[in-house]
Amino acid sequence: MSSTWKLVPLVAAALLGSAAVATAGPAAPPPAVADLWTVPAAPAESATLIVAYSFGNRVPAGVDPARTVGEPGPVNTELAAAVVAARGDRRIPVYAQTEIAEVLRSAYGMTDVVAIDPDRAADGTLVYLSTDGVAAKIAEVRGGAVAGDRAAVVAFADHLWRATRTTAAHGFDAFAPAGVAMPNHYDPYSGQLWTTSPVLYLPTDFAGRLALLR
Repeated sequence: MSSTWKLVPLVAAALLGSAAVATAGPAAPPPAVADLWTVPAAPAESATLIVAYSFGNRVPAGVDPARTVGEPGPVNTELAAAVVAARGDRRIPVYAQTEIAEVLRSAYGMTDVVAIDPDRAADGTLVYLSTDGVAAKIAEVRGGAVAGDRAAVVAFADHLWRATRTTAAHGFDAFAPAGVAMPNHYDPYSGQLWTTSPVLYLPTDFAGRLALLR
């Protein structure tokens, strides 16, 4: 994470501190600075399941992106490799968004991966799931098992904090698998504009992080 983006919560804290002094006097304690970038980690071997969030896609020419899920693209291919590294030779359940699940099946022969697909509107158009929407679907599938689940979360590096926190918000003991590298290079040709560069992605992601702290 660049130093520029780490300044965002610091500036916010400074502004809050100024307001506290103005309203409560000089004795008011300074507000704590929220940690918006440290991701909890644990050994991959301690996970009882893997949750994988996609990031972007590639839309082939002539395809209507409103009705057809794009191809995985390079970032989701790397995310699939991270899933394989985190799972190792264990047969623990894997829940992955469609783009990652496709690579796991075609490139790694992982026939037991559970794909989390986008919804469809009444007119057949795709309704892509948010991070929260994916976590909610997985929690629904797991049911009562969630209370004992330890979820190793696989996500794009700049998405990992929010993906892990969102998974935890749905009842999972969620963490990043220690020692497993997550992709951190944006795809400028992604079919999802907001995933093409940090300038376009990070403001929205940080807004989502702040919302999780409320």
